[in-house]
Amino acid sequence: MKKIRIFALPSHASKDRVSGVDFARIIQPMEYLKMDKDFDVTVWDVHEPKPATWDVLAPQYDIFYFNYMNDSWGFAARGCMARKHGVKLVMDIDDALWRILPDNPAYKIFKKESEGIKAITSICNEVDYLTCTNSYLRNVIVHTTLKRHEQVEIFPNFIDLDLYKHRAKVKDKHNVVIGHFGSTTHFTSLLNEDFMKGMDKIMRDYPNVVFKTIGAHIPKYKMRWGRRYEYGFGSPDLYTWVKDKYPAVMDEVDFFVTPLVENVYNRCKSAIKWLEISVAKKAGVWQNIRQYNRAVEDGKTGLLARTPDEWHEAMKKLIDNFKLRKTMGRNAFKAVKDGWTIQGNIKPYAEFFKKVMLDKIT
Repeated sequence: MKKIRIFALPSHASKDRVSGVDFARIIQPMEYLKMDKDFDVTVWDVHEPKPATWDVLAPQYDIFYFNYMNDSWGFAARGCMARKHGVKLVMDIDDALWRILPDNPAYKIFKKESEGIKAITSICNEVDYLTCTNSYLRNVIVHTTLKRHEQVEIFPNFIDLDLYKHRAKVKDKHNVVIGHFGSTTHFTSLLNEDFMKGMDKIMRDYPNVVFKTIGAHIPKYKMRWGRRYEYGFGSPDLYTWVKDKYPAVMDEVDFFVTPLVENVYNRCKSAIKWLEISVAKKAGVWQNIRQYNRAVEDGKTGLLARTPDEWHEAMKKLIDNFKLRKTMGRNAFKAVKDGWTIQGNIKPYAEFFKKVMLDKIT
């Protein structure tokens, strides 16, 4: 059988950084698909000195697989050569860009009626197939483009145990550090009144608690909790984050919280933060929203919360009970290892791309 030749393009990568979305959605799965004997996969490397143009690449491949883009001219060059040489176009989308929120750095690009959202909608209509993270996002895509459900494949986010090697030690100590990590897109959720009221009660009840955010500085927290609120910095480069920053953060923080305002945009997000935290054997309290209540077994692999009292009670349990933090972290790690690794979930990618080549998606 002739191998299926795939050219995979992490569309947002630069020489300075590989973003989390590039890694999780394109680089990671395609690097593992390389190991399948039925595929010949090339993952584009921004540091590769040889220039590559679409007229040269198209005759060499059967499928172009890439992150979402809104570059009309860039897609036109790619698409033109793909159509000329019979190359299938498959694009991944991991966010509900049509419902983007004002606190997102890309809001001006993809806001309603913007040229960016018009461009990406047109590109969605033109490619042969799309991939995304969950059924909720697939429904948004189908509602806002010309694609049918059958043309949008779901690939949840998974994690690479060979990259995320750090397993944090859970310590029984007097002071407790509650942590959160995330970019500016989480600012609004961190300021959600239900979460803040729950944290207010924790701060009143436990003078030994510190709340630390990585990647976000919330002045309102500093005014509210003074020196008991701390913040630090992550890294825009995924590899730098995992190698240099992530281990120290996991070792310092006793458990994590992840509030998430419930709206269409956030419902389309994945549970990747639960994966990244659980793989270090750390416990967490998670917003009781679709992606987390489908991944987290409440009380065993994490705690779910929505109201101020639920946030307070969940955090209180983990502060008071060192053994629960330890057991829950171990349970969460086992759940990730058993069901959420890229190593154990590459088969659906192989099956999908084989169907794409045979035009058996109808």
